Amino acid sequence: MDRLKTCRRWLVTGTVLVLTMAAANAGTIATFADPAGNGSTPLFELDGTQFTGGWYDTGLTLETPGLPIPDIADATFEMSDLTVTPIVPGIFSSTDAGTVEFYDNLNQLVLLIEFDSAYLTTHVSVGASDANLQNVRFTVPGDPTVYTDEYFSFSFANGLPTANGWTWTASFTSSAVPEPGTGLLVLVGGLLAAVRRR
Repeated sequence: MDRLKTCRRWLVTGTVLVLTMAAANAGTIATFADPAGNGSTPLFELDGTQFTGGWYDTGLTLETPGLPIPDIADATFEMSDLTVTPIVPGIFSSTDAGTVEFYDNLNQLVLLIEFDSAYLTTHVSVGASDANLQNVRFTVPGDPTVYTDEYFSFSFANGLPTANGWTWTASFTSSAVPEPGTGLLVLVGGLLAAVRRR
């Protein structure tokens, strides 16, 4: 019984430590709301196996709460073209590495996002459509900091079917919680559940 109490105490201590570390690192690196009023001005297109994206109009405000730069009004961005492969209906993967580059209204690079691969989810009956980029790194020109192991996702809206795929408008979210931290939280939660069952 004493051994069980000791084990629980260590697990609780570990959980508090991990939660404290996650809370210290939590936050949003950068985000933007959907700048398009409707599907007539899409940000992304899936055409067969080609996935492309970008915004070159006004109205996109890049909010940068986790970066050492101010918010950027009338920002634009362009993403590397990706070749995607269907996994199951409505879900695609890409092993293409690429970039998403954000520019200010003077066409100066303000944020570079690099990624190693991507997953794309299109409309599957009822459900969200989005693009999730993997092994993401953020850099700001002139700042030596490289933000690694970040979460990054475009959330799609206003989906319109085309002859060979879809077009979408989109919003963007990025979290500063590293994926290893998320894994630790899941692990500690599982251990606590196992101890509780005993």
